[in-house]
Amino acid sequence: MNPPKKITTNKYEITLIEKGIVETYMLPNSIIDAADIHEMKNYNLQLCENTPYVMLLTSGHLSDTTKEARELSARKDFSQLTLARALLTNSIGHKIVANFYLRVNVPHVKTKLFSDREKALTWLRTFLK
Repeated sequence: MNPPKKITTNKYEITLIEKGIVETYMLPNSIIDAADIHEMKNYNLQLCENTPYVMLLTSGHLSDTTKEARELSARKDFSQLTLARALLTNSIGHKIVANFYLRVNVPHVKTKLFSDREKALTWLRTFLK
């Protein structure tokens, strides 16, 4: 049985955009909490068939994550098969939150902020070789 290529909830969409690369799009006006982060992780593993993967995270207008969700996603014991994360945004507000996350939560997984999608994907692909 083939795994699904896309999973949609009322807060986010997760898409397997190519082998080993999942994109999580936080829907506009959504607030992602720790339970959502656990659910996203399970979906990522399902889409990648429990093999190592990288993640492209994009945020819709006025989407946000709770403090607990940011802390959870940064933890070493939560990283499992995640090799790297690219945070993609052009929003000044999301850039401020992303830079705060990178400095305060210090993710265990290599994580970098991008405003160019192709540069983000190129960077992520370096972890799949």
